[in-house]
Amino acid sequence: MSRLIAEGVSFRYPGREPLLKKIGFRAGGGELVSLIGPNGAGKTTLLKCLLGLLRCQGTVRLDDTPVRSLSPDRRASLLAYIPQHHGLSFSYPAFEVVLMGATPALRWYRSPGKAERERAEAAMEEMGVYHLREQPFDTLSGGEQQLCMMARAMMADAKVWLLDEPAANLDYGNTRRLMERLQMLAGDGYLILQSIHAPETAAFFSTRILALQDGQLIADGKPDVLDETLMERLYGVKVRRRELREPDGVFPVFLPVRR
Repeated sequence: MSRLIAEGVSFRYPGREPLLKKIGFRAGGGELVSLIGPNGAGKTTLLKCLLGLLRCQGTVRLDDTPVRSLSPDRRASLLAYIPQHHGLSFSYPAFEVVLMGATPALRWYRSPGKAERERAEAAMEEMGVYHLREQPFDTLSGGEQQLCMMARAMMADAKVWLLDEPAANLDYGNTRRLMERLQMLAGDGYLILQSIHAPETAAFFSTRILALQDGQLIADGKPDVLDETLMERLYGVKVRRRELREPDGVFPVFLPVRR
């Protein structure tokens, strides 16, 4: 199983205050890690540093290999990135969008063949979107698009996935279906690292929480690390934590304390 290792990761744009300050953690296959924190905490910047898209101080390694030393194609085959906005402006069928995930593994003179098409169909089946294969991607709902992008990531065989707010703007049902798929992938040995705004969702579905504030990692632990004290420190509001015990886990509820 792959391990993602960050050591002393810092980043700043020229002439500006640091956005990240000596971030360090290790995460491995089988984990679903949620990166939480207020707006402007540095979550998206950290994901881009981990991917090697931004040149940062410190080191980011995939197992023993510095991520920045990998070629773009090799990096894409090992690290899957699913952004919040996909930027696809053409009405490609959903199947063709998923099939594009095979591109990094193909030589420049090859087009996807039968084997790649079968893998794309299998990935869509596993993500529960095979029935959408002929639908134009830009007509799908946000949740359907995210599941298609996850199927596309599976085409590259990357075992480390970084997702930037995958549940943003999704309704309750689509959020739950998406998180259940991420749990399934973590159970299959993938390392899933996502930024997320909803603390309750993060605490219920994740195996681990990383809390980021003002560019610093202020908490790293199991979901119960997200307590009343940490919530107030992160978001500046007082809450009471209550727990709903369900057969498949404990669902936390954070109730606002009226001033």
